[in-house]
Amino acid sequence: MENELGPFQQMWDAWEEAGDELARKPLSHFRRATDIQFDELEGHLARGDREAAAREVADIISIALNTMRWLGHAPAEISEIARSRAGDRMNGQAHAILAKYQDQYGI
Repeated sequence: MENELGPFQQMWDAWEEAGDELARKPLSHFRRATDIQFDELEGHLARGDREAAAREVADIISIALNTMRWLGHAPAEISEIARSRAGDRMNGQAHAILAKYQDQYGI
């Protein structure tokens, strides 16, 4: 087993058995699953349970990985996309990205 995704490799591997089923899901499945996880995250935070909230964030990461799987990417490709995106888009631009979201979306 390669470890292309570092600490997230086990998440990837855990979903390998459902890869064919995930491939048949519409994109809306992943969006809705993410919404559900964020709702659960908010519920845990409202109760002051940050550990449970962190587990929901891990589930969100799992959904993101499965969305990449759905797009047809393998772990090595996902790692390269993440490194490239961080280097090309995010590195040194965090404040500008936050400003864009504030200006364009009001968040």
